[in-house]
Amino acid sequence: MLDGVERTVGALVQTNFSGTLRIAGVPLAAEELLARPPAVPVGNSCMIVVATDAPVDGRQLGRVANRAVFAMRGVGADYAQGSGDYAIAFSVHDLVEAGPLPDDALSPLFAATMDAVEEALINSVLAAETTVGPEGRTAHAVPLDLVRERLAAAGVV
Repeated sequence: MLDGVERTVGALVQTNFSGTLRIAGVPLAAEELLARPPAVPVGNSCMIVVATDAPVDGRQLGRVANRAVFAMRGVGADYAQGSGDYAIAFSVHDLVEAGPLPDDALSPLFAATMDAVEEALINSVLAAETTVGPEGRTAHAVPLDLVRERLAAAGVV
């Protein structure tokens, strides 16, 4: 709820990051999930798009985009050398009707942005399918049954 009105925040991500995936605070290491060592991070990058209907201006949207990148840490991104993660944010609200929210009212928008991005990142990783690249390298899907087992053992599902 912002400015007394229910607002919406959505996120779309292209996920490519190194680190140890965390869901609900439970670490899920790639070497354990895939029974092999994780790939050496060379220069992975995530692209994040955040959309909202909140009345915010361009400067405030830049701050929202920053929070989107910060959210990657919540799911285990290590921001390795060579990482080129970035985010853009936009609002569909018409600021001609009324000006932007005051800066001191933005904290709920920042929190909602981080929640939406974390959820989009997790959904992206868990929905990925095993693929074989043009050079014959295989990117393995995360085994969902093992994720469920780990989360159940940790008492979060």
